Amino acid sequence: MEVSNSLPALVPNLLVWVAVVFGIAGFAMFSMLSAYRKPIEQIPFPESVVESSSIPLSTSAQGLYVGAIGTYKAGDYRGAIEQFTEVLSSEPNCAEAFHNLGLAYANVGDNNKAVRSFLKAGETYAQQDTKEGLAQVKQALERLKSL
Repeated sequence: MEVSNSLPALVPNLLVWVAVVFGIAGFAMFSMLSAYRKPIEQIPFPESVVESSSIPLSTSAQGLYVGAIGTYKAGDYRGAIEQFTEVLSSEPNCAEAFHNLGLAYANVGDNNKAVRSFLKAGETYAQQDTKEGLAQVKQALERLKSL
């Protein structure tokens, strides 16, 4: 076996393989970044935010919740997502935070996460027997489905 003669034959194949792999990876990354940065054409829920919680929140969670509402109303939906997520880390039974999180996800175009958040809000509203909230979540899901 002559190793030295087969090495030059492998170099072009290796270079082609590396070029193809990096080409595919580069295209995939470009596509994902383009989709992430591209704003959605129409924001489905620009004004639809639930301003008060149906359950009592701790003082810190209440402050976060109020701040998240302000961030949402200012149109910073990604910031609102972060803040509602913080609220849910300390108050996991706050249906309104899940509801608003779904609205914010829909407004940034992440419909999969929006649906998951709406479903979690619906479950929590059902556990709390909050029929009005449950009806609002159903309306939001229908509107999201129609887009």
